[in-house]
Amino acid sequence: MTSRTEIATKLDGFAYQKANFGGFLMNKRAKNSHALWTGNTEKGVTELTILTTRDYGDDNIYDVAAFTLHGDVPEDAVASLRPRAEQLADAANLREHGYTYSDFEPWDGGGRTWISKKPQFRELSIAERGVYVVPIQRIAGEDAPHWLGWINAGGSLHIAIIYKP
Repeated sequence: MTSRTEIATKLDGFAYQKANFGGFLMNKRAKNSHALWTGNTEKGVTELTILTTRDYGDDNIYDVAAFTLHGDVPEDAVASLRPRAEQLADAANLREHGYTYSDFEPWDGGGRTWISKKPQFRELSIAERGVYVVPIQRIAGEDAPHWLGWINAGGSLHIAIIYKP
């Protein structure tokens, strides 16, 4: 299995970022993400803890995941978050909240993207313990997301799901 350190080292290379974040917009996402990654020193890769998953049969899978910047999500936090994430996923339409995070962008949307206007799942976070929660959308048939890259840039946390470790 690929390690956090190996993925972090791979993120230094534009080709790796292009494989994860390129595709359309003439690789603008990959270029922007690579510049953000290489231009900051406070960054890393961490593992996601899936709290709940929903499949509505629309060729997408929707997950709610938790993460910390350093290490695993503590078991007591997972135990507290999992039922709350399950309840919220049933009460809210997770399909309207899932997000791909297909390049490094502000965890909270930074007021620029529609995810910033849908905070319900992020509000499950336990900020005082450094535990963050995020809704994720992925294509059916892909493995559950396992890795997340993060960057603290200008006082803002930027994240990206690493689908191809």
